[in-house]
Amino acid sequence: MRLLIDMQANIINQGSSKISDGLMIWHLFTDMANQFVTSFDVFPPARVVEKAENNMVAMVKIPELNPGESFSPTVILRIDTTTRDWLIENQDYTDRDIKQIRGTYCKMLRYWEIEDPLIQDISQSIAERSKDDESYAHIAYQVVREMVKLKTHLDYRLGASAVARGKEGDCDEHADLFVALNRAVKIPARRVVGHYYNGRDEPEPHAWAEVFLENKGWIPVDPALGSFGLLSERYFSRIREGLVSERPTIQVKWNSMKRKKEPVQIEEQVRMSVIKNGKSFDK
Repeated sequence: MRLLIDMQANIINQGSSKISDGLMIWHLFTDMANQFVTSFDVFPPARVVEKAENNMVAMVKIPELNPGESFSPTVILRIDTTTRDWLIENQDYTDRDIKQIRGTYCKMLRYWEIEDPLIQDISQSIAERSKDDESYAHIAYQVVREMVKLKTHLDYRLGASAVARGKEGDCDEHADLFVALNRAVKIPARRVVGHYYNGRDEPEPHAWAEVFLENKGWIPVDPALGSFGLLSERYFSRIREGLVSERPTIQVKWNSMKRKKEPVQIEEQVRMSVIKNGKSFDK
């Protein structure tokens, strides 16, 4: 599928004094084997760099903003997506690579409370039924799907510990619980944030997970929508989170607010459409 993605941000100075020397850090897309970015345009022109975990970020200078004024940069992405099964081919990793990945992606972080007694109990129950990392990941995936009732988008992120007790949540909670259950037994796991193209011009914000299997590499797992090792062409990956448990889509920094921190409102709108014969269509 060939997609046209139009992202617009809106930075509004809601304070009582001018702000200047501002910098907007905008996550655009991340490296994923089922999506290929053919071109992107940022207006006004900005420096685009690769940050941690293969995340591509636009560094946008913000002009001086008086109280009430706003700044609205835009990004247009053209990407080709495919449906891909990560379990088809084996991947070779050295013992050193595996040791480094385990040391990096098995830590307890916010939303992934791997030392919580309930998380430990669930993970040990899964371990008793599994024979290796891959079978453990499959069972953990099924446990999350069966345990957590899928809700519509919540206003805030609960984290693994809360959803293990409340047993309901949106895609964030499904991904967080899966990540925590794997990290609890030293299987590397992390989260991916992006969008799911549902045929409308405003795609669904979405989150899923990745688990590392020694003979397969990083495997995408989506407990909320029911997919293990496979992503359809409708997924658009924006931010990978594993070294940290949360990366805001947009961050704003400035140097001129020395006396007090002025309130700044940050908004983002994402639109997506299919490109056919050089033209964009909503399906």
